[in-house]
Amino acid sequence: MPREPSSGSSNLVAPQPTRRRVAAVVLGVLACATWLSDFPQPAPLACVEPPGDTRVAVRVHCGEASDCAAAQALAIDVWSEHQGPGLPLDLVVYERDVPTLEAAGLRPEVLVSDIDAVARAEAQRLALPEIQKPSDWFGEFRDFGAISTHLGQLAALHPERATLVAVGSSIEGRPLWALRIGGQHPGSTPMLVNGAQHAREWIAAMVTTCVADRLVRDYETVPAIREFVDRTELWVIPVVNPDGYQYSWSSNRYWRKNRRGSHGVDLNRNFSVAWGGSGSSKEKRSEIYRGEYAFSEPETIALRDLARREHIALHIDFHSYGQLVLYPWNHTPAPAKERGRFTAVGDRIASAIYAAHKTSYSLKSGAQLYPAAGTMSDWMYGEADALSFTIELRPKGGSGFVLPPEQIRPTCDEGLAAVLELRAALD
Repeated sequence: MPREPSSGSSNLVAPQPTRRRVAAVVLGVLACATWLSDFPQPAPLACVEPPGDTRVAVRVHCGEASDCAAAQALAIDVWSEHQGPGLPLDLVVYERDVPTLEAAGLRPEVLVSDIDAVARAEAQRLALPEIQKPSDWFGEFRDFGAISTHLGQLAALHPERATLVAVGSSIEGRPLWALRIGGQHPGSTPMLVNGAQHAREWIAAMVTTCVADRLVRDYETVPAIREFVDRTELWVIPVVNPDGYQYSWSSNRYWRKNRRGSHGVDLNRNFSVAWGGSGSSKEKRSEIYRGEYAFSEPETIALRDLARREHIALHIDFHSYGQLVLYPWNHTPAPAKERGRFTAVGDRIASAIYAAHKTSYSLKSGAQLYPAAGTMSDWMYGEADALSFTIELRPKGGSGFVLPPEQIRPTCDEGLAAVLELRAALD
């Protein structure tokens, strides 16, 4: 399949925020957000970043809820999916506002000194000729067109155990490609693995593609993979959010949502279990905007219909970052009915991940970190009756969403270990 064409870029920037001008900052951001669109045009003067100002990713430690609120008042973007008192909070601020965080006693730790420079360097690397014709396909990150082509090649390589299926389409008409692996034997357990609900989480798309690749190619040589494929009907959807994912390649590396209008919807807040609750927003410009109603988006409808039609019993939703194994509930601190089972299986998954490269992933319920309503994992468990986990991949912090390409394969090893262990734990 041909590579997706690139489109023009647009950047949203805002005037300098200070504690005394939070209200003015909010009004300015909203004004800029109203202007923002996909059409190339000059930005209003108030939306142009002052020369020499740099966007910095920092981590602050919130002892109290008020500390988090004070930090977020200065934030251009919040990178932490899981937030709350006592937890580190990763966010993006202008370099000039770092002293304000320091003065407030929040002890900011710089994670990325210039996120836009990092994104530019990544884009320049990806444009190199040797990247376009790689000796190792998983030695670098790939866009939606390349991932789609690779899935098709896997299906053609071993049609007896892999089939490429479009399970739906996006707002902009891109297919949601699923590689169906196994399922040839009666009684095969239906399982779903998906990634890149959030567009900027490129490692999730690569790990899910790599898991599919390993299961198809290594069937004859790795007994554990042969056993898995023989007993499982696995659906792998590497890119749940193809429009947003491609937009993060062509226009805005740190874009999170789908491409509904000019604002987007957070697909992982658009499922019906507890839709509209804590950890989601009704504000369209919010990074956690939940949509107009549950299942308002074609991408989440496609996932819902696949899970129902195939009676999915096991599920992993891959994200980044944080090195976490999370289980329901995400929307409430009340324990899930099968909490004991989740913790037992989750402990096995975390141990299997650790065995791959001695990388630690922490096991928690999602709400232990940060309430998030309308998530896929809660719906898969609460409505589809699947044993569902969310796995936040590498890194733990550090480089954030722009992960060095040499970490793709080891992170894939960890993802594959999690998939195999979840299936084994069912027995």
